[in-house]
Order: sequence, then structure tokens, then C-alpha cells
Amino acid sequence: FIEIYNEEVRDLLVSGGDDGTLSVREDPRRGVFVNSNETIVTGLDSLLSVLFAGEKNRSVASTGMNERSSRSHTIFRITVESRSKSDGENDDDDGSGDEEEMEDARMSDNTAAGAVRVSTLNLVDLAGSESVRHTGNTGERQKEGGKINQSLLTLSRVIGSLGQNATHINFRDSKLTRILQPSLSGNARMAVICCATPSELYLEETRSTLQFASRAKLVKTRAQVNEVLDDRSLIKKLQKELKEARKAGDGHVAIEQMKALEEKAANEGEAKRKAEQDLKRMKELILKGGVLPG
Repeated sequence: FIEIYNEEVRDLLVSGGDDGTLSVREDPRRGVFVNSNETIVTGLDSLLSVLFAGEKNRSVASTGMNERSSRSHTIFRITVESRSKSDGENDDDDGSGDEEEMEDARMSDNTAAGAVRVSTLNLVDLAGSESVRHTGNTGERQKEGGKINQSLLTLSRVIGSLGQNATHINFRDSKLTRILQPSLSGNARMAVICCATPSELYLEETRSTLQFASRAKLVKTRAQVNEVLDDRSLIKKLQKELKEARKAGDGHVAIEQMKALEEKAANEGEAKRKAEQDLKRMKELILKGGVLPG
């Protein structure tokens, strides 16, 4: 749970009043990320307790328009790891049914033991744009409002560029757009909720908000299933493909498919056994004080 205050990234889950700023990093494997604290939750209650705890640390202040005005943008990131239940974990399984059907269910793509699906949900709360003539802010509050407006303008430009399929998009112009880069342009689904007022006093602000919403509707993203397979799951998947090939018939194509899958499954199994043997040998060398081969 992080906030972006005056273009500085802060961890809202850090206790003890630590105001240290965090760096936005990029890794070929992890992509764009921030090394903030992570808390493991197991249900809705524990999730909400983390949310409320972080919300207490958010930067807020009183302005001429709002007694408790948000002075920062926040990103509450939830990473969900899940896998389908195996037959032994299925509460509705009464043990009856055809054995072959049960085996097919066990070996289906979505129930492969060990296969883990990983997804990330970003809940982003943007501070509202501010006009000095309405808020009457001076000093620190005015500086905060300027930083808020600057990052919102960058986000609007990025959204506009994405909607027009521009060749170059300036994600690095703001910490907000940099952190949200994977969600805005990659493997994701995006929903934007815009708040506006019917008051004629803020007509320009409402018009600007609706323009932003219309640009956001033009952004196209492609969400895909992120599934991580370990060696055991991969072998089970190959075994399922082999069984389907056997059911296809006795033709030449089916026979060739079976041979190819048998060879592929054997190679995967051999690779796993070799890796386990190498690991065992390394452990023995370490325990004996030996030198590992280069």
C-alpha cells in the first residue's frame, strides 16, 4: 500500500513514523516495481484491516474546499495466487462416478496439481485536481496541489497517447504513470471511475474530467491468464495431451502425436530427475566442505 506525495513514493504499511521514500525500479523479470512492505492475508477481514491501517497513514489536510483533503495519490495492490482444488480437497466429491471420468477431471488443464494462477489488482485513489482560486491554498498546500495537478496532467497525456496508439509514451514523466505502466498498457483490464459535480461553479473542472473519461474509453488492453507451472504440473499436462491423442484414433497422425508426446514427457521427466540429482550432489559437497565444480 503506497502513496505518491509530492512525487515521492511512501510506504503506508510502515509503522513508527518512518517517512523514507522508495525508488521505482525495473527488472526484466518483475517489470516495474516498488520495494514496499507486503502483508499476507487470508480473507476479507484481514484484507480490510490492512487497508484501514494504511489509510490512517495517508497524507491529508484541510483546505478551503474540503476539511479532509487527500494530498497524495494511493495505490493499494492486491496479488492473488490461486489454484484449483484437487479431488482430495473437493468438499462436494462423494467418491462416486466413473473412474475414467475422475481421472480426466484430475488431469484437466485447470486442475493440474501445482499449477498456480497469479493476478494483481491495483486499486488507485487519485487526489482531485485543484484550482487555487477555489481552494485558496498557499505555502505547502499550494505546492501539494501543484504536484497533484502535474501528475494528473501526465496521466491524462499518457491515457490520450495510449488511446491513439502512439509509438512513444512518456510513462517516466510521473511516478504515478511509471508505477501503473504495466496496468495501463500491458496484460490487464482497466476500469476508471470519474467523479464530477453538477454545480455550475466548477463547470471547467467537470468538463476536464469528462474529457479525461472519454480518452480513457479509447485505451485497449489485452488481459491473459497468468499461469505458473512447476515440473509436476507440466508432466501432468503432457500426460493429458497424450491420453487425448490416444482417444483420437489409430490413424497415422494420432500415432505420430503419441510418439512425440511420449518423447516430450520422457525428456521432461529426465530433466527433473537430473536436476534433483545435481541438487543432491551439491548439498553433499557443501556438507563435506568440497569445492563445487565450475
